[in-house]
Amino acid sequence: MPRKKTDKPPKPPKQPRITAEQRRDWRNLPTRDWNVMTFLAFFTDRNAELYGAETYVPMRNWSFEQGVLKRAIAAHRPDVLREACEAAFESYRPTRDYPLLTAGFAVSYRINALIPAIMARRADDERRTAELQADGETDYGALGALL
Repeated sequence: MPRKKTDKPPKPPKQPRITAEQRRDWRNLPTRDWNVMTFLAFFTDRNAELYGAETYVPMRNWSFEQGVLKRAIAAHRPDVLREACEAAFESYRPTRDYPLLTAGFAVSYRINALIPAIMARRADDERRTAELQADGETDYGALGALL
């Protein structure tokens, strides 16, 4: 018996695969596509830019940092985690004993204090946007301030 075309929904078009080189280019990759490799490249580059670190040394070992990042991405989404990591870099002050901010340290100890504030700010922004849309009149100046 021949299949009918209506039996299965059409498949969505395939997205092109993101190469490893594109994953490391964190400045040009959309945050929703970030993974562990992208976050490690982010930490390596930011430590080099801010603290002059020639080589990146993980907190314990590479597998520890990869595991911590993978769990954090799954728990918080890449966009929230990126914002928290950027805030961690802003507040971090290197010392002689700890000259760079590692991904393992940032995710294990720093972002726990940062993510609740980020989520609260995002919820306020969404609430304000919903209120503006419910009023019927869009105040584009206020919307611009949210972005």
